[in-house]
Amino acid sequence: MSISCLHLGVLPHKNINAVVDIISKYFSDVPFWAQLPNYSSVEGNFLQFLTPIPGVKNDILKKKYYLDTKSYIYETRSSGIVKDFEDLSFNKLKKYRPNSVFFDYFLRVIDEYKPQYAKGQIVGPITLGLLLADESGTPVIENMKAMDLLIKSSCMQIISQICEMKSVYPVIKPFIFVDEAELGRAVISDNAFRSRRKILAILKTLVKTIKDNGGIPAISASSCLDWSIPLEAGFEIISINPDSQFVTLLNKNLKLDKYFNLGKKIAWNILPNRLDAIKNTDVHSLFSKYLDYVVRLKNFHKLHRSLILNNSIVTVGNYDSSVTDTIAEKSIVLAKSLADKIQQEAIITLDEE
Repeated sequence: MSISCLHLGVLPHKNINAVVDIISKYFSDVPFWAQLPNYSSVEGNFLQFLTPIPGVKNDILKKKYYLDTKSYIYETRSSGIVKDFEDLSFNKLKKYRPNSVFFDYFLRVIDEYKPQYAKGQIVGPITLGLLLADESGTPVIENMKAMDLLIKSSCMQIISQICEMKSVYPVIKPFIFVDEAELGRAVISDNAFRSRRKILAILKTLVKTIKDNGGIPAISASSCLDWSIPLEAGFEIISINPDSQFVTLLNKNLKLDKYFNLGKKIAWNILPNRLDAIKNTDVHSLFSKYLDYVVRLKNFHKLHRSLILNNSIVTVGNYDSSVTDTIAEKSIVLAKSLADKIQQEAIITLDEE
């Protein structure tokens, strides 16, 4: 997997043509489906993945969304999502495509550049199950029937994205990032619905769905405190924010040597996301910071330095709301430069070892 830099997807731009230009200029090798919350509230991360889910209702008075588990979609196996899941077809999958103006532009970029890889994403069912409640106010994650169908909906969204990318360019290998922002509070040992075994089983289902359909499974989990769960689930890329999550990698149970030797990657979300911090940073300070993490990881897990360097990806795109189009582009340039320096260092280190 010869990838050095990936964009996480969110851009501050309001002009769609400008976003296409950004992808064409910097990410034609790995185009990404951009999320544009400043273009439209519907283009925001959470809402994009709620809309295709059958049974999601908007309670206007309470100003919140909930899952109507008593609708026919959940009561009848002859219609709705269960039937769709059992009898897959391209037409049925279209119902589960992202609610995004930009997605068609993303497909056009794939068609133009014919890249080896492209990047899509979903908000994972664990996070949705914690943030969404059913009509009684119970978190969906604790409603077994509703959670099962939420998982099926997530699988349908995954398959839909991969199929649409492959319909444009059949040999493409899509990365599907599963955004499980709430994973850190998902596991409760004495809760039958939220045991480690249950959470792991959900993640394994997503990984299998991605792989079975020709994709590469990746996970972003900003609150994760136990990376053994997504690693055991089989994700080939884990995206971490080292400022807040690096210590979670210093865990003997992770078996990172085995993970890296299989060619699996850590995606370092190491760039600052605030306007002032981006303005005041440079590639040399970022590289120094990254190498410090490498040394600590190497010493703790007794790894070869080159093994970490060769299996590192730089990610960018987790911007603060104050970041402008221009500053976002500066951040992208920094990320690409940092990725280049890491690749160069990997070659030098391999020669020395």
